[in-house]
Amino acid sequence: MMPKTIFGKAALLGGLLVLLFGFGAFITLRHASAQTAPQFLITWKTTGSYTPSFYQGKALPTYGSNITASLELVSQGKLIDLSQQNIYWYTNDVLVGGGTGTQQVTFPPLGEAPNSMTLRVTLPNYSSGYLIHEVQIPMVEPVAVLYAPYPNGQFSGNPLTIEAIPYFFNVPSASNLTYSWSVNDQSGPSAENPESAVITLPQGAQSGTALDVSLSITNPNDSTVGTASGNFTYESHL
Repeated sequence: MMPKTIFGKAALLGGLLVLLFGFGAFITLRHASAQTAPQFLITWKTTGSYTPSFYQGKALPTYGSNITASLELVSQGKLIDLSQQNIYWYTNDVLVGGGTGTQQVTFPPLGEAPNSMTLRVTLPNYSSGYLIHEVQIPMVEPVAVLYAPYPNGQFSGNPLTIEAIPYFFNVPSASNLTYSWSVNDQSGPSAENPESAVITLPQGAQSGTALDVSLSITNPNDSTVGTASGNFTYESHL
């Protein structure tokens, strides 16, 4: 009876070792599979969305602009050849392009700003199975900014000069836009350069004189508008 008992324990121990080895191999295989899953590299850029030359950020989609998105897949540090892959692109579940080797697609933003669009790319016939990836792309309204280098809105020089800076209008140049200024609810003075307001205070203006400056920038081609306002106070040094 003793040998059978010893053999039974040995068999049980051997079986456990086989199970543990198999489980460990399964974990290793799954880990290796996760490590070798291809990584998506999706990049996008906007055309037709104006930004000033000094702006170092990303031009964001606006009404009338276009978005161009591109795809690369990377596995083990190398780019994968996608020329024979079926690739399909969707924006908010709407098909915007696709076909064999379609790694790049251009499309207009969907919906009204401000919102966020979901860009989805799928590879339904990839060798390791169905692949899908999504990124969010913001859509913005045009923006008008007042540039006035006066700390706390206080100025002492006369006249006061304020610059208008547009962002994200569907124009090639800031000169294609229309600028409207008002000061204390009165139409601002016309200027040779409409992109700036030169406000001259009357002689003998008192310290503490307040100016409420408003700006409206309009794209005459599509009627989109950006607005801005600011409060400024004259501080005499006399």
